[in-house]
Amino acid sequence: MHDDAVISAQHISTHFFMNDDSVRKAVDDVSFEVRQGRVCCLIGESGSGKSATAMSLINLVDHPGRVVQGSVIFNGQDLLSLDAKQLRKVRGAQIGMIFQEPMHSLDPVFTIGEQLIETILAHGDTSRHEAQQAALSWLERVELADPEAIMTAYPYELSGGMLQRVMIAIALSCGPQLLIADEPTTALDVTVQAQILRLLIKLKNEVGLSILLITHDLGVVAETADDVLVMYRGHIVERGLVEDIFDRPQHPYTKALLMTRPIIGQRLDRLPTVQDVMGKVRGEGTELQVPNRQASDIAAVADIAAPSGVHEKSSDGNTQHNDASQAGSDCILRVRHLSKYFERAGGIGHAGSEKKAVDDVSFDVPRGETVGLVGESGSGKTTTGQTVLRLLPKTSGEVEFDGTDVYALNKTRLARLRPRMQYVFQDPYSALNPRLKVGMAVGEALLRHKLASKKNVMDQVVATLELCGMDSSCVNRYPHEFSGGQRQRIVIARAMALHPQLVVADEPVSALDVSIQAEIINLFADLQRKSNVSFLFISHDLSVVEHICSSILVMHNGKIVESGSADTVFNHPKDPYTKQLLSSIPASHPRYRTLR
Repeated sequence: MHDDAVISAQHISTHFFMNDDSVRKAVDDVSFEVRQGRVCCLIGESGSGKSATAMSLINLVDHPGRVVQGSVIFNGQDLLSLDAKQLRKVRGAQIGMIFQEPMHSLDPVFTIGEQLIETILAHGDTSRHEAQQAALSWLERVELADPEAIMTAYPYELSGGMLQRVMIAIALSCGPQLLIADEPTTALDVTVQAQILRLLIKLKNEVGLSILLITHDLGVVAETADDVLVMYRGHIVERGLVEDIFDRPQHPYTKALLMTRPIIGQRLDRLPTVQDVMGKVRGEGTELQVPNRQASDIAAVADIAAPSGVHEKSSDGNTQHNDASQAGSDCILRVRHLSKYFERAGGIGHAGSEKKAVDDVSFDVPRGETVGLVGESGSGKTTTGQTVLRLLPKTSGEVEFDGTDVYALNKTRLARLRPRMQYVFQDPYSALNPRLKVGMAVGEALLRHKLASKKNVMDQVVATLELCGMDSSCVNRYPHEFSGGQRQRIVIARAMALHPQLVVADEPVSALDVSIQAEIINLFADLQRKSNVSFLFISHDLSVVEHICSSILVMHNGKIVESGSADTVFNHPKDPYTKQLLSSIPASHPRYRTLR
């Protein structure tokens, strides 16, 4: 144990005892330290045991899980030997925690101020007035505008980035020595993510904080980490300084994670996946070489991706795609001067106002291509996608799908058109009925639109699920029995079952880890090659958009401020907002850090 170790976990094992008498070893004999004033990143895929490890440190593992062995030494005491009352004095006061989903961590019936004050009172010897002043001070320190108004606001009134700042204020309000942050930037757009990461580093430096940061985002790791722990199937398979992990990874799994991430400026026909890489290791026993994939140095990714899949730069700096030229191709979707306004109610004695969510937007989606729609949360991306498909009524403008004016159709004719234009929602779990088995969830639309009979509907469902990489056995299982990546495949299969010509995909990979993200990106590319479907791909992840999209629309405050080919937008941005988005992308390597 190092002299400057803030916390030391030794031989931790956490098992989940399932109803069928099976035992899942979520954490299996794990040992590590977090050192004073340093950021230690714990990385790995979903299900690798990251969150279970963090919860084990403070003995907060949910039933049916239990820490079955090990010790956690913090301030000279073993936290796993403490009773519930003793642990409550440590949690919050000495070890702060930021959970993955801030909306689920805050009580919706209490104001932000009440929840922050309650935390300070519970862990400190202070008066209510002093706690109120401290709460206000922390909201200022986490750089929230108008902290007095935030004190009286409820969680639902704040954006995701604002809620994450509130969670940081609550976690640090009692002056902990260690902060455990579990995926604090998941699903946040790049500019808000950069702000949150910069804030964490700033506060760490101000108060001498140590941070255990759990993430699947390798860009976040490159920007923030001093030390890195790589977790795979409940084990820590590699550890080291961040530069060593990126430059000289030793374990095949670490190499696989580094190879699967999409990187700005390095566009591939197909991303390698962790399964590809690990299968190559198991099958051939060969040494995998991780190429130098920095943003400034274009290189092939290894033999796992076909060499012909790499788009190389020409002498003028523009990327030359392997695809045939699309010049003159017709468009499946034409949008002209589309606007969508929302009425906002006024207070007593005050008139209401108008929110221009989409304001005079025009663009085309060519047949068989993918167009990316990018911007921050609240920029109008989702509203645009839903208004284009007439899931929301327009305020003004024109939407033409395959030569048909969508808004000129009556309900009967619109219903006939629905199978040809589909929507993939951002949260796959919310998009699936928890009471319907997967087979019926995918098949009900086929039956409703009379594209299958009751006799042969399951044959079509199975074929579509298999096309989307799911086994036929999943038709008799419920959505909660699947991982996030599997649920996303099911939602995509439900859309593709109707053989659409256009799919609007709304943040389909925003909350997925890097390996599952690569699988879903590859799936979209495969579906497009096989069916010539067009995608309007809504995302805040610019590395994903640059990889999968032939052209890009940049949206800000309801307007499209820049558009063009992926190469033009990324290599020669013109609008200041586009430049801001690009500058907020996390570094692809520690040597390019911008947040510190």
